[in-house]
Amino acid sequence: MKIFKLLIISILLLSSNLIANKIAVATKVNGDVEIMPVDTKNFSKLKPGTVLSDGDKIRTGNSGFAVIIFIDDKSILKLKGNSEATIAGQRTSASISKKINMDSGTVRATITKQNVNFVIQTPTSVASVKGTDFWLLSDPISGDEVIGLDGIVNLTNNETGEEVDVTEGNSGISNPDGSVGLEETDPNSIPDDPSDDQEGPSQIRIYLDGPNGEQKVIVIDYQ
Repeated sequence: MKIFKLLIISILLLSSNLIANKIAVATKVNGDVEIMPVDTKNFSKLKPGTVLSDGDKIRTGNSGFAVIIFIDDKSILKLKGNSEATIAGQRTSASISKKINMDSGTVRATITKQNVNFVIQTPTSVASVKGTDFWLLSDPISGDEVIGLDGIVNLTNNETGEEVDVTEGNSGISNPDGSVGLEETDPNSIPDDPSDDQEGPSQIRIYLDGPNGEQKVIVIDYQ
């Protein structure tokens, strides 16, 4: 598994009004990946190094793949092809409360800290996580599947409120009819992670200009 390191170069960066609505950055973008910035109605090409604001929507095409890192705690979200999700986050003094509104597709979430509010909302379910690693496959017609890789994911059905805790080695199912289930994961059902095939270190520097001309820098080293 690739190692990501986030260095924030400024003691005031997270608390500054300069990045009040800035919550994440796209570190890797392959294939057809688009962004619809919050308060706009059109998609445009997403580029590596793009800083994401609360409410930005990401859409991947058939061969698209994107890696997004949240700037407070280095939690990672990976979107595979044919996925569409809105990246939302509410900043507090200590962290960002994260919510991914996922219309459809396949994502992997790796949450790096305990007691972090990280939720993925789909048309069928809500996946609430704390300090874990998992895949979520969502289809508005067939429902959701959560594949646990590490830690615990609470999967709750929107229709009935039924829930199941998904742990490592198990898969949780949430159906549009309101039912949920838990079964042992078939190793062949685990999606490939394209970033596992990408080698070599890289770095992204993000420069943010403040209202008084001051400049802050986020440096992201990853390999």
